[in-house]
Amino acid sequence: MKVLLVLPWHSTDMSYRSRFSSLFTYPPLTLGALAAIIEKVHPDWVIDAVDEISGRVRFDNSYDLVMLTATTPTVTRAYEIADKFREMGSYVCIGGYHVTYCREEVLQHADTIFIGPGEYTVPQFLKDLEAGNPLDTYEGSCVMGKDIPSPDRSKISHKKYLKYPPVVANPGCPNRCSYCVISQMWGEATARPIEDVISEIKSLKSKIIVFFDPNFFGNRDYSIKLMKELMGLKIRWVGSATIDVGFDEELLTLAEKSGCNGLLVGLESVNQQTLNKVRKGFNKPERYKEAVQNLQKHGIMVNGCFVLGMDGDTEEDLMDLPRQVDYLGINLARFSILTPVPGTGLYKELEASGRIITTNWADYTQHKAVFKPENMSPERLEHIYRYVWKETYSYKNIFKRIKRVTSKGISARIIAFGANLGFKFLGMEG
Repeated sequence: MKVLLVLPWHSTDMSYRSRFSSLFTYPPLTLGALAAIIEKVHPDWVIDAVDEISGRVRFDNSYDLVMLTATTPTVTRAYEIADKFREMGSYVCIGGYHVTYCREEVLQHADTIFIGPGEYTVPQFLKDLEAGNPLDTYEGSCVMGKDIPSPDRSKISHKKYLKYPPVVANPGCPNRCSYCVISQMWGEATARPIEDVISEIKSLKSKIIVFFDPNFFGNRDYSIKLMKELMGLKIRWVGSATIDVGFDEELLTLAEKSGCNGLLVGLESVNQQTLNKVRKGFNKPERYKEAVQNLQKHGIMVNGCFVLGMDGDTEEDLMDLPRQVDYLGINLARFSILTPVPGTGLYKELEASGRIITTNWADYTQHKAVFKPENMSPERLEHIYRYVWKETYSYKNIFKRIKRVTSKGISARIIAFGANLGFKFLGMEG
């Protein structure tokens, strides 16, 4: 059996395809994870993989099975690829976030679709396919960490990506933010056994690791045990967290000792009422600066993320974000336009009120306004978005942030400069 795995990318979205993308973007694990699942069931199958961030699918090969994973902005490209391979006689499957919530739409372009995580559903599909009776839909709602295999990294492209390898320890998140698909996609997913995570990290032979966990400290007890094991590896690592970790001295101390150099934190807004509306009221904007300072005292650089266009946001609030970034003293800032992904509570709410203005999924890139904001026009929101990126990443502001790096050694400042430069061009392309 000859298999092709594809991570599609829409040609109109250039934000991660430039020569600067290797300064700020990490290689996804999706294709490697899917390959590992298949290899466990059929080690003799021939598997090719194409990540369209760094390459393009060619249609001059004959594949028995083509499997694509799609997000909302990439799903139209996935349909193009799927339709062509079906015409050529391949059996085509599509999975991913978008598929989970738009199953009838996706079934028009695939022989089989996967709803939810594939750790359980894909193995069953492979057995059914071999037996000659595959279903058109496989659905799984939860994943036990012990069943998550280490990815086959030979299937992961590093072209146009940072060279630091990513690892997943805990794919779940206990929060239920209305705009986020993670908790709905993964359900009550449990963390991987710590010994499996440590073994995988050792095999990578890298001194810098990126944890792809959506909330590294979401399971506090687990994160403590994991960090204690990381101490013996003498590595540096970065990950994602909620800003309230900045008030947990025990976690901060362990993070520093275990080699944490940076965290991406979802600040989202500096308006408490706005945060409450999207079920992220545990963020307290009046304490952001204190939390950022606490993190930096432990040598942890802070990448603060903001979402523009939430109900309650005013033009004045958003235009003030570059000044807020400076005031908070964060090392990096990332901005996105609020994007209601199908299946989320946010999408359902905006659809019910008639505020969704397009279902051209290729526009759901977080760089475009696909709904009517409460306090401004979609066009005005896009204009402000571009202004905020440009102002925040002026060279004057970049160098001001570099001076604030508290990590020891010049390498931290070099990394911070490279990341800021990469984000500058990300904003320009978005």
